Amino acid sequence: MTGWQAIGACVALSIAGFDPFGALALLAATARGAGRAAAVAFTAAGAAVIVATAMLLDLVAVALLPHGVPQLPDVVWGTVEALAAAGLLFWGIRRLRSRRRDGARPGPADDTAAEVPRRLRGTGTAAMALAGLAYGLTVLGDPGFWGLVALVHRLDAGPALGIAALWWLLSQSPLVALAVAIVLGAGDPVGRWMRRAWRRVVGPLGRIGTALILLAGLALGADVVLWLSTGAFLIG
Repeated sequence: MTGWQAIGACVALSIAGFDPFGALALLAATARGAGRAAAVAFTAAGAAVIVATAMLLDLVAVALLPHGVPQLPDVVWGTVEALAAAGLLFWGIRRLRSRRRDGARPGPADDTAAEVPRRLRGTGTAAMALAGLAYGLTVLGDPGFWGLVALVHRLDAGPALGIAALWWLLSQSPLVALAVAIVLGAGDPVGRWMRRAWRRVVGPLGRIGTALILLAGLALGADVVLWLSTGAFLIG
């Protein structure tokens, strides 16, 4: 495969893996008071995870494919599902309790007070870096990313690293553009606009998110119960 062929394939795969959700997550964090350093930390951490994961999966493929991919024992998959179900249910219940406590608190006295930027928990640099790491791992559910892994597998180490970085840059271009704009000073007007919009949608979005978290936890838990009862999984 020539260099231009690899670049062309990378561009096509980045279109397939185009992801605006990183930019939306950063917009939400900006509405909650995240600053320039936090935006850079979120973006850089996500990039590092995505590129490193592509390279690591290539190494795993080199090690495993000649001998075939080993099958995970059912007990391993069942344990992973049970832990994931417990974690999701704990998270969802905690969100429900938190929302009830927040609902009992008085809101801002007026719109002017609500416009004052206030950095909330989870929007500091360290917290945003951790959020970027977690967001980067969601790429494992992206078919375009797995196409990138297959492409990287056909290249030498140096070109493979460059292609993985290019795929991230193109597929995450909304996030990159927003992070650059925030660093250049557009964070304040963006933040003011997002704070106004966020107050209108945070309630419904929060309820939907909590419901989805609980639903996922219940689905995984039901699959574990099914496995313990019948010895077969419905998921996985």
